[in-house]
Amino acid sequence: MSQGHLCLASSMILNEQPLPIRFFYKENPNHANDTGFRFYSGLESDEFLLQEGSALVAPLDCLERLDPSISALIERSDIGSVWERLPGRNDWVPVTDYSIPD
Repeated sequence: MSQGHLCLASSMILNEQPLPIRFFYKENPNHANDTGFRFYSGLESDEFLLQEGSALVAPLDCLERLDPSISALIERSDIGSVWERLPGRNDWVPVTDYSIPD
């Protein structure tokens, strides 16, 4: 069985004036087409994330086109992997103190 091809991304990333991807993780996929990847700008508040339309389903390759630097991380990310890009930096660092939501 092949891996899914869809992910969830914040609407702050996928709009006409997109913010950069600064945080993402991989969780257990929810269905056969889901990769389990979740992408955020890092500026989303809890209130924002509760709003309808705050998370959008998108092809994973769409996010890779927006930010090619995530491609290598996607290839080596297992379920539970969490990555962030710190302000003022372009490199990604693993996050070890974040609990992926249920």
